[in-house]
Amino acid sequence: MLGIAGFMVLVASHEFGHFLFAKLFKIRVPTFSIGMGPKIFGFKRNDTDFVFSIFPIGGYVHVYGMEKGEMKGEPDEFLSKSIWKQYLVIFGGPLFSFLLGILLFYISIMGFGIGSFKNTKVLNIKTNNKTVETSILQGDSIISINNNKIVFWDDMYGYFKSEEENLFKIKRGNEILDVSIKGEKSEFLNRIIPELPPVIGQVEKNGIAAKAGLKRGDIILTMDTVEIKQWNEFVDIIRKNANTQVSLSLLRGVDTVKINIIPKEQKALDGDSVIAVGYVGALREFDIKRVNPFYGCYLAVGQSISTIKLIGYQVGLLLSKKVSTKELGGPLAIIKLTGQSINWGVNTLLGFIAFITINLALINMIPFPPLDGGQIILFTFNRIFGKKLSDRIMGFVEYAGFGLLILLMLYVTYNDVLRLFHK
Repeated sequence: MLGIAGFMVLVASHEFGHFLFAKLFKIRVPTFSIGMGPKIFGFKRNDTDFVFSIFPIGGYVHVYGMEKGEMKGEPDEFLSKSIWKQYLVIFGGPLFSFLLGILLFYISIMGFGIGSFKNTKVLNIKTNNKTVETSILQGDSIISINNNKIVFWDDMYGYFKSEEENLFKIKRGNEILDVSIKGEKSEFLNRIIPELPPVIGQVEKNGIAAKAGLKRGDIILTMDTVEIKQWNEFVDIIRKNANTQVSLSLLRGVDTVKINIIPKEQKALDGDSVIAVGYVGALREFDIKRVNPFYGCYLAVGQSISTIKLIGYQVGLLLSKKVSTKELGGPLAIIKLTGQSINWGVNTLLGFIAFITINLALINMIPFPPLDGGQIILFTFNRIFGKKLSDRIMGFVEYAGFGLLILLMLYVTYNDVLRLFHK
């Protein structure tokens, strides 16, 4: 039920964007539906029927004057309004989906903080920047950058300046040293690996790790007799042992505890391909970093932009056939994953819904009828050439687009059903 409710929030936000701009420009809106198919219940307010329908796979807003047979030249019709108002009504849906994504990221950041860690000791450096390799060594602790104290590891992202000389103060053994580093921010910061002790910080509710007996605060000593000193060593062994039992020796308080765990196989991106890896549902120990409201807004927008880039990257993998279309998911997958995300906490649920709503905004901007992007293309064509496409051509384009969209929905739903019942 939580998954369905979350998905319906996404739909309602998107459709509300269309509705708000239509009402703002005094365009008649006969129906606002959450869900598709037969009506379950609803109410009427100000000439609009607000309807909740039986199938929770989408929704729609009926903007009067967009459909054939409704164009009578009345002042409250869609086509009676100026072109920029028409664009805003269509664009309102994706816009509100994107704004909801930013809002949810912001609520997560301000309400729950950012997961980070205060350890600033360098474990390893993977970079082609020779200055970095010679200036900062394994075991160095970073004290400050450009006279800004580094408390959390990710503080460096805010203080390091690309293509400028950056003054680092580091601790090496008992010495305090000043070093100067110049380079591109992501090249430097994304490849400096911090020391992360193998301490369990969070366990997925009802997940594999929880059922095996792992608890928050457990320190991993060995895995199949292999000594574990860093968190990434634990992750590597789990990923390589899908469906294979692994024996763990843990330090819990003052007691040594032994458990067996069988990582579940799941698919994950590895560069430009999808591979099978082991998964147990456990996260490393982390510290909570609090930020001020203005910086929180900056981070929320940044996360939204990063989400757009990630979605674009994934679409590129699909188009280049590096990832199979069998990986595509639809409403059933979204509902299932939304329900599962709460097992990691409310902040994870908010982040997941934000990711999906931004995804929804981008999908609806695809220039393909009957999506919002397709409608914008058709209206732009009419505007440029000064005339409408004939009813015959418009009918063909709309029915063809709708038919292909239905086929796509059936395909992703088929994928969803296979995943739901896959053993």
